[in-house]
Amino acid sequence: MKRGLGGIAFMMITVVLSAQQYIGSTGLIHVPTAEMDTVGMARVGAHYIPETMIPNDIAKDGNQQWSLTNYLAITPFRWIYLSYGYTLWRCHKNLNPNAEMGFYSKDRYFSLRLQPIQEGEWWPAVAIGGNDVIGSNDSGKSESFHYQNFYVSTSKHFELWNCLNLGTHATYRKWRNNNNHRWNGLVGGVTLSPVSIPNLRVLAEWDGSRVNVGADYRAFKYFLVQASLIDGSKFAGGLSLMIPLI
Repeated sequence: MKRGLGGIAFMMITVVLSAQQYIGSTGLIHVPTAEMDTVGMARVGAHYIPETMIPNDIAKDGNQQWSLTNYLAITPFRWIYLSYGYTLWRCHKNLNPNAEMGFYSKDRYFSLRLQPIQEGEWWPAVAIGGNDVIGSNDSGKSESFHYQNFYVSTSKHFELWNCLNLGTHATYRKWRNNNNHRWNGLVGGVTLSPVSIPNLRVLAEWDGSRVNVGADYRAFKYFLVQASLIDGSKFAGGLSLMIPLI
């Protein structure tokens, strides 16, 4: 019975830690999963993303630019997750090519995930969702779609040798903007969490065009830190404040 209760507790901790953190969502690094936060959990955070995670059509002066994201997310019920965030764009001030470069624009987006099927002993969790589900640009018009994508995900966890928890995740994703076609199709990854360090999670993913690896750690109950390497070379990372509202 103690072993069973410990396993349940460990599974709950692992689900809380899972994060596609650059938009404030549960998931991997650049890939969503079918996992959900605990009910009433809110996240506020910021994330650094390298130029290789920026859509091709946002290049300035012919070059991709690194950027920052900010977000506010909440899981009001077990089966639904909502988020509002934006990605800052480095561009010339007032769009004057002779002016200085800086964060003078942004792309705002709403994210949504629904989980109609919870994970069970013999079946995975299933979720459907999307990012930038409305598709608004800096002026508020619904015509941008730089980050709009929709997906169906499955997630299943297994305990290995009483010392590791293995998470397996598969997602089919479709981006609206053709400039993001390299991230279309079947994506996914795996996560490993040691029983001895339950707040730590190591992960690897295939995002449609490359393999990304990373780790995240929940410190002092309220802070989630993630660091990763995109394509094994470009750093991405951020910090999220976890706020239990109930």
